[in-house]
Amino acid sequence: MELAEFWELIESMGPAPEDDGFKALTERLATRPVDDIIAFEDHLAYLLHALDTQAHARAARARGDWFLYVRCRAVASGRAVYQAILADPKQLRRFAKWEAELLLSVASEAYERGTGSPWVHESPVSYETGSNDDGWSGSRPPLLWRVLLGVAGLLPRRRER
Repeated sequence: MELAEFWELIESMGPAPEDDGFKALTERLATRPVDDIIAFEDHLAYLLHALDTQAHARAARARGDWFLYVRCRAVASGRAVYQAILADPKQLRRFAKWEAELLLSVASEAYERGTGSPWVHESPVSYETGSNDDGWSGSRPPLLWRVLLGVAGLLPRRRER
């Protein structure tokens, strides 16, 4: 599944999806090949991961699981809304009281319905709050660069949240 197909599926729920929209999305995805279901989950993970930044959290005035659910709402609102929020974190503030936690279970439920087997897939990136090191570290260089430059031990360690 290409990213454009992911967005088509998301946008089929409308701009402000409710529970029935997520159920319908799950049913549509369950009829697709397993590779599409996995790709849907991976696209979702990457999109949520990209919004996992300190600037977005501040704008939403949210933390922990609630911040994750607000980011889900941004994705569930469609490509144009998502891209605007990605570019300008302050736009996430309008979603601070809304959430779309159900989006997190669409792929796993679709997989289990479509295959009859339990979901065991783990996406290449985590969408959990605080998992995007670059989004929470300010100007600190990514770990790979610190290691390549041989200064990993010289730079201050990141505080645990």
